[in-house]
Amino acid sequence: MKTKQQVIDDGKQAQRLLDDTDLKRFLAEIEQDCWREFKATGVGDADSREAVYMKLRGVELVQQSLRAMADNATIEMKQK
Repeated sequence: MKTKQQVIDDGKQAQRLLDDTDLKRFLAEIEQDCWREFKATGVGDADSREAVYMKLRGVELVQQSLRAMADNATIEMKQK
């Protein structure tokens, strides 16, 4: 289990990443590439569509995890 300070430190770093314009651009490019791949799949190509979906979910999970860490830090700082 993380200490209160570790939660705060991790949250600050997570927020720094969320605010980073390069990371935002990279994640957006990954999403755009995935949608292009998805549109190029054939009707019966479920395996390829599922693989693209998993990539998109990966990007979402990174963003959600960073947001959760930043939010947890905000909560911890308010409780000090």
